[in-house]
Amino acid sequence: MLSLFMGLTLAVVTSGAAATQSGTNQSVVSKNQNYTLAYKKSVEEHKPLMVVVSAGYCPACDVLKKTTIANMERSGELDAVSVAVVDRDAEPELAKQLMANEKMVPQIIFFTRTEDGRWSRKRLKGYQPVQPVRNLLRVVTSMTGRS
Repeated sequence: MLSLFMGLTLAVVTSGAAATQSGTNQSVVSKNQNYTLAYKKSVEEHKPLMVVVSAGYCPACDVLKKTTIANMERSGELDAVSVAVVDRDAEPELAKQLMANEKMVPQIIFFTRTEDGRWSRKRLKGYQPVQPVRNLLRVVTSMTGRS
C-alpha cells in the first residue's frame, strides 16, 4: 500500500500533473486543494488525507460536494484532515490509482499513516450524507490522535 501511495505521489509531483480545480469546485468547498498540495500538507502537518473523487457529469458528486463536504467544512469538522478533490475526467490516471480501479463516483478516500509508518486506506462510495462521513472521519482521526 505504501509503495502504491508513494509511487502515485511521486508520479504526480514529478510529472507536474496536478491540475488546478475549476472555479465551481473552489466556490463550493473553499479549502480544497489539488492532490499534490493536499498530500504535501498532510505529510507536513501529520494529518490524514481526505480525497473526494468526482466527475463533472455526476449529479451525486455535485450534491456531495455542495452539501455534505461544504457543511462539514463550514462546521470545522474537516480541520483535522487535508482535503483534495480529484476530477476523474481531468486526472484519469490519478483517479484510477486512488480509486483502486473502482469506477463508481463519488468516492471519499481517507489515507492515514499508521504507527509503523505504513498508509491505511478507507473509503466510502456513492453519495454520503454527513453522518457516515463524520463516523469514518472519527475513526481515521482516532488512528492519528487527532480529533
